[in-house]
Amino acid sequence: MERMSLGRPTATTYTPRPLPSEIETPTAKLVYMALDADGPHTVDELSDRLNMQKLVLFETLRTLESKGIVEANGDCCTTR
Repeated sequence: MERMSLGRPTATTYTPRPLPSEIETPTAKLVYMALDADGPHTVDELSDRLNMQKLVLFETLRTLESKGIVEANGDCCTTR
């Protein structure tokens, strides 16, 4: 008797890239890893996901962007 597929989605695995050496603080590392793992996010989404104040996120994202690690387009941020 032939087995039928149940059509279950297969899990994809995430292999993180090495952290850029320019990232020094634990907060910046956490923000970078969240963006790298899940793709673009708004500051609101990052704030909810990481349970982090927006003021801290804006400062962290500004630092990462000035180092060329993160790209911000309007409300959306992503890794480079």
